[in-house]
Amino acid sequence: MIPLNAPDLGDLEERYVLDALRSGWVTTGPFVERFEAGFKRLTGRRHAAACSSGTSALFIALKALGAKPGDRVLCQAYACEALAHAVIWATGRPPILHDVDPHTWALRREGLEERLVAHPEIVGVILAHTYGVPAQDTEKIVAVCRAKGLWLVEDGSEAHGASLDGEPIGARGEMAIFSCRGEKVISGGQLGIIVSDDESLARRARQWVENGLPASTVRFWATVPGFNMQPAHLNAALGRAQLERLPELLAKRRAVHKGWRDRLEGTSGIWFQIGHGEPAWWLTALLLGQEFSGLLPQDLGVALRQRGVETRCGFYGLHRMPHIAPDCGAGPFEVTDMLLRRLLILPSGPTITPAQQDEVVRHLWEIVGR
Repeated sequence: MIPLNAPDLGDLEERYVLDALRSGWVTTGPFVERFEAGFKRLTGRRHAAACSSGTSALFIALKALGAKPGDRVLCQAYACEALAHAVIWATGRPPILHDVDPHTWALRREGLEERLVAHPEIVGVILAHTYGVPAQDTEKIVAVCRAKGLWLVEDGSEAHGASLDGEPIGARGEMAIFSCRGEKVISGGQLGIIVSDDESLARRARQWVENGLPASTVRFWATVPGFNMQPAHLNAALGRAQLERLPELLAKRRAVHKGWRDRLEGTSGIWFQIGHGEPAWWLTALLLGQEFSGLLPQDLGVALRQRGVETRCGFYGLHRMPHIAPDCGAGPFEVTDMLLRRLLILPSGPTITPAQQDEVVRHLWEIVGR
């Protein structure tokens, strides 16, 4: 099977994980601090707090920012369902959704202010960078949030190491979060992290991560109803090794993306996501038109899997999920719906070889009769 997005794990990862295992530390330990230090350098932020997953990172960031029951948060409709779930658990209500732009497939500036006027209860915005491409409207969205006094959380879970106008993803907003789940650019198995320049926000985030216990006070005396969302030492060791190899891992993913463009760009009925800034190219996705194939992307994916190629279709729009739809604001969500109908994600991991790409293309031509 040619995998969709297998991690690239090598000698450094093995050495660090064995070091962590032999250290006697399991939940916390030196590699957690080293992982946090690495992300501070990566994003240029002053503070970092590691936690158990990207979903918990977003939830904790929202709680640190003061999100409370009944608050409304705005985010894009085209996103992983975990983003909406973190909002629901933090506020008790789904996010107010907004469509994505047709180029980078991230939150769009067009219509955003009208959305905010229609929902004056919105207190903050989450901006996610889809498939490793910095959002085209990033700076405009940052400006809108500042003008209206809304906090902004930047979600870089798919964009480790990407940058925009020379500034790293994760450097904007009151807080930024990253997932380091197994298939992400930086893989930690299950691992997340929160970064911020605000010492008070970072301290509150860490308190929520660590069972509500404030730092440097009497043990077992909690002052907020926090959670046990601390990262495992072994996961932090793996994540730290991947951080140190990030330039290499990014180069491999970018080479895979270029390989797909070299082989498929210009083919009638195939379009690529438009790059913006310096993308990480976490995943390479195709938009497919009728002139390429009469097959739906889902059917094409089934045919490829039967030939040993793992693919993925686009996200279901959050506005279509039954626990979100009744309370997410009115559409339209035209681009989000279009992506579900037409998008197919190709094998994109750093271990994909040119020979495997040639094999996938050969299967594609055979399936569509070219």
